[in-house]
Amino acid sequence: MTNLEKIQLLETRLNRLMRNDKENFGVCRKLRRQIRNLQG
Repeated sequence: MTNLEKIQLLETRLNRLMRNDKENFGVCRKLRRQIRNLQG
């Protein structure tokens, strides 16, 4: 799996969590950090 594919997967998960808008702040922050790290 390339970095681009990983980023797209993480962004999909992040968007789904944000739409559900539950107590997901910590998870969303972790996903954003992973996306940033993969983007370099």
